[in-house]
Amino acid sequence: MAISGDTVQKILSLLRPHMMFEKERLAYLIRALGIDAAVLYRLEWNTPVNVFIPNMVKELVTCGEIAFGKSALCALLEVIREDVGKEQQLIIDELIKKVTEELEKKKLIKNSLSNSKLGSFDIYSIKFLNIAFQAAKAVVYLKVWASTTDTATGFMIAPNLLMTCNYVIGSSEQAEQTEYIFNYQEDINGNNCPINTVQALPEGAFYTNSKLDYTIVTLKEVSDIGKPLILKNSQMKVDDRLTIIHHPGGGYKQISMRNIYVAYADTNILQYTKSTLPGSGGSPVFNDEFAVVAIHQSSGNLLEPNAGKPHMRSQGTSMIAVLKDLQANAPEIYARLYG
Repeated sequence: MAISGDTVQKILSLLRPHMMFEKERLAYLIRALGIDAAVLYRLEWNTPVNVFIPNMVKELVTCGEIAFGKSALCALLEVIREDVGKEQQLIIDELIKKVTEELEKKKLIKNSLSNSKLGSFDIYSIKFLNIAFQAAKAVVYLKVWASTTDTATGFMIAPNLLMTCNYVIGSSEQAEQTEYIFNYQEDINGNNCPINTVQALPEGAFYTNSKLDYTIVTLKEVSDIGKPLILKNSQMKVDDRLTIIHHPGGGYKQISMRNIYVAYADTNILQYTKSTLPGSGGSPVFNDEFAVVAIHQSSGNLLEPNAGKPHMRSQGTSMIAVLKDLQANAPEIYARLYG
């Protein structure tokens, strides 16, 4: 790590009382970095505090500066400083000074070793962004009133059929107590877009599978969302790139694009190199053609099937398994799928 072990221990002692629980951790980091900061997706939120804080510090150091001359780690310390007394503020001031000095030393060493190297870059057609924008219209924010989660994500797979996770909505009763909010996002000027909130259709088709962790709900009075998403019945390969459109942390619609790679794939599950936040469950996982290849479930220290070794990854149910299950057990829904 770029900062000393002694500095990490001081940060641990300082932050421990403020980051005992997941909601506190998330709230402080969003205040410091914003809701769309990439580092939020790389953290394992449900670890013990003495494990979480050193890992968080490492990720914040990797994140670098969020503004000229201000590191992500120092931004967090400044936010904590707002909530403590004068004695603690003096300690934080010294810590910020120490962290800044150590990170600056690291930057000088790095520049001296690699100032002649050029970084790699990717080039994509503007068409890719246009397709992503169209696909995003079918992604829906869920406010769940009768579940273990408060917010989640879902996506339209037919003009009035929505898919999300079973752990989000596990019964038709829960479906009817959930709000389905379309267009919960910002416009190009950073203003709130007009939203449309709908409910489940009580007599509509409903299907859930707890083993595969997905649910399909019929909605009523759905606004124009363009085209529902296509579910792709194809095997992904290790190192294939993925994209996720979701509502992390219960916030505005976000896109995690092209920086996610398949780590493991079979006909039942997909594991990929991306950590997500609460609220992302039920999101569509796309291939490069923006067809849905999996429904996102969770992230953390996950076991790879057959290998038995845990990895920091995310995981979703493959659409291969979902489509096979629908064809066998809910043919009336299968017949209505788009594409």
